[in-house]
Amino acid sequence: MGAVARTGWWTKRRGIPRETYATWTISLGARPDRQARVLAWATTPDGFAIASPAVLSYGNVDGWTHLGWHEIERGGWEADPGRLTWSRYGGEQGSVELTEPGRLPEVFRERVAASIVLEKFVPILNNRGVLISGRRDLADGDVAITWNSALGRGLTWQTEGVQAAVDRAISQVRTEYDMS
Repeated sequence: MGAVARTGWWTKRRGIPRETYATWTISLGARPDRQARVLAWATTPDGFAIASPAVLSYGNVDGWTHLGWHEIERGGWEADPGRLTWSRYGGEQGSVELTEPGRLPEVFRERVAASIVLEKFVPILNNRGVLISGRRDLADGDVAITWNSALGRGLTWQTEGVQAAVDRAISQVRTEYDMS
């Protein structure tokens, strides 16, 4: 029995046009810690969105934007407008329209979840509190965990004592789980 040729889905580019794949991998080259393997991809009105093990990329042969999965606080697929949306820590919002979503929304959810090392709710004021999350950069397992906080409803950063309470909560969780 002869060897089977590797074509189509089984290649690293998994059906993405060669020129698009080439420009995408070159753009990742500016970040040598990133893997250039395609997990899923989708078409957009002006290009592609690509999920790799470490980043979500969107753009075309003229340029790419890369977003680490660990940088996404929350997000998901909105089928009605056909849009993948996300919020980054710090409040920055982002989205990309997908004309043919394929498996990208499913992989988006999986990769964001894979970057979460720990999530813990810590009460601050009565039943209100903060969600502390430890996230890891999926491109490099040796990088320290990034600690983030998201205030629950009814709390704002302007409320007196909230920042100090959140800082104590992060310190407590880090110590409790012995993570730097």
